[in-house]
Amino acid sequence: MYLFNTTFYIDDAVMNDWIAWLRTTYIPMMQTSGTFSNPLVYRVHSLQNDEGSSSIAVQFTVQTMDDIRQWDETISLRVEQSVLGVFGTKVLHFWTVLEPLP
Repeated sequence: MYLFNTTFYIDDAVMNDWIAWLRTTYIPMMQTSGTFSNPLVYRVHSLQNDEGSSSIAVQFTVQTMDDIRQWDETISLRVEQSVLGVFGTKVLHFWTVLEPLP
């Protein structure tokens, strides 16, 4: 099992719109493959003063790396285009895959 994490860096001016997009577009889009489940959303706290922006992490449970590769080949570009098309540079993001240690 893996955690697929997306960390978003969001301009506070678009935060309400981003939350709506998260709920109506991003989470459903991520789940279209049928292999991303149990979405969790966290605020990321920083010791630096990031006034005017916020960081949010969104995590999904994924069973295999093959599922992640398949998602990357079939859905990831649509996700990229959606966030860029709606928010431009006011929302930045990066993806990480987390694997639990035995």
